Amino acid sequence: MALEYKFLANLHKDLLKDFSYNDEESNLIPLDFVTIMGSIYCADIYESKVGDRPRTINLDIPLFRPNIWENAKRDIEQLANWVSGDEYNLSFYENKLEPFENITLSINSDLNTTLFSGGLDSLSGAFFNYKNGVKSDYIGFINKNEEATRQRKIAEFYRKINSAESKILLIDKPNLRKNTYTQATRSLLYMALAVANAFFNNSNEVYLYENGILSLNPEISGRFTTKTTHPKTIYMYNNILFNQNFDIKINHPFMFETKGQIIDNMDKNFKSQIKYTFTCGQSRTHPERIHKGQCGICIPCLLRKISIAAYDNEEYDDKYYYDYNIKYSDITEIVYRKDYESNIQYFMDYFYLIREKRIHLEMDVKKEYYQGIEDYLIRNKQMLEKFSNEFERFLNKYDPN
Repeated sequence: MALEYKFLANLHKDLLKDFSYNDEESNLIPLDFVTIMGSIYCADIYESKVGDRPRTINLDIPLFRPNIWENAKRDIEQLANWVSGDEYNLSFYENKLEPFENITLSINSDLNTTLFSGGLDSLSGAFFNYKNGVKSDYIGFINKNEEATRQRKIAEFYRKINSAESKILLIDKPNLRKNTYTQATRSLLYMALAVANAFFNNSNEVYLYENGILSLNPEISGRFTTKTTHPKTIYMYNNILFNQNFDIKINHPFMFETKGQIIDNMDKNFKSQIKYTFTCGQSRTHPERIHKGQCGICIPCLLRKISIAAYDNEEYDDKYYYDYNIKYSDITEIVYRKDYESNIQYFMDYFYLIREKRIHLEMDVKKEYYQGIEDYLIRNKQMLEKFSNEFERFLNKYDPN
């Protein structure tokens, strides 16, 4: 089931319709980069999946400068394979459409770019920028329904605290039917849009704010969360940018921080926005679930609860379908109860592996991924120990048994 040429050839126009850039020849490179990463994401959700079996995805991508991207093809395939667990086989050919049709011509600022997800780490990152005087645009996808309403509230808050020249763009995701509910490769496109904005701004910094606990993605009992912000992912992505002569780097300032730490560091003004952030993964990956709002039992919701409760910040949080005090015995829906038991066990296993000093056996970390950070092992160890204390504090307050 192949994606149509016309859809892929126009993908950059749809995704960048709210961006401003000129018709210089050099701008064809970021347009192609957005098309490549957008095509990978679209194929990921469009190609049907049978169970957990890896797919082989053959993808022909129309580019304005296909020859320039040939030397990066293998690196891009390896990145897509790593984050998705599938096998991508890419081929590039010429996009013969007019590249600069219906663009907005204007002079951009020299601001850096920050990824805007609408989640708690993203809000903490905006506080980091605010506190440290980092002037930035904010680029993200607009989500659906309740999430979109929350994102717009956060966006309005950002507009109030940032200078007028700071762009805050919420972009519509590609209009494509989902045959596979996955978020695996979305971040590849997400980062490509931020890179394009930085390129148009003549700036060289893109900030990705994600706590290090989920980024490390420990595979425990055959389960893992996501590789989207793993140090290896950022390393591979930055290598592609460097090899393609982008003078732009993805920065990951929260790599050695727990979610609890970055939340607790915020001032009361920012903490008052916590209730508008959205973390739950159930509504995206299991659209048949009956709950409204955030479920309170999935891995992302549980980590959110652990991180907020460990520092007594519950007063700032949102309400969940299953709130903080829920017990296993209170959950009447079997599928939710089984999920909650399984997800609590995931964090219990995580906790004991940290305390028994065996967690490193479950993680794919190498010196090269940390790009010159010599003490990465020590800093990871400190972060993991901090998280084990946070989880212990959560269980003392909200034991589900």
